[in-house]
Amino acid sequence: MEPEVLDRFVESWGAMGSLWGVNTSVARIHGLLIASDQSWCLDDISQRLAISKSNVSMSLKELRTWNVIRKVYKPGDRREFYVCEPDAWKMLFNIMRERKRREFDPVVAHIKETLESAASAPDGIALERLRQMEQMLATFDSLANKLLSSETQARAVIGFFMNKI
Repeated sequence: MEPEVLDRFVESWGAMGSLWGVNTSVARIHGLLIASDQSWCLDDISQRLAISKSNVSMSLKELRTWNVIRKVYKPGDRREFYVCEPDAWKMLFNIMRERKRREFDPVVAHIKETLESAASAPDGIALERLRQMEQMLATFDSLANKLLSSETQARAVIGFFMNKI
């Protein structure tokens, strides 16, 4: 890929990541690895994206926790190199699982805790709204758990709906 095209992709992926609440450096590094056929070491990433080595190191660690990149080694080279998950669908499901765990699950738990704490409170509109939210989120939680438990099934469901639209 031409360097200018790669740069534009990296910057757009970084901007998109920022809109989704992902650190810009993390998203830019992910973009670099997505759009590259080669593996990258920390020093080369730092130089290519003009990001400090410590920032690159922390960002790579974050991307590894999301299971969207992996560490590889080159024979005769002691450095660690990084590549992107080759399957875009698997990458998407890994991101969805992690976002659910980090963002959605705590909300569900907090609403349940709130309702348990307010069990003796007199019924009102707010309490009823919280009960509805708990039911709605429990439905979404169940659906997400089913979709994320099997990538094969999820892809089949997506394919089914895409053919129906």
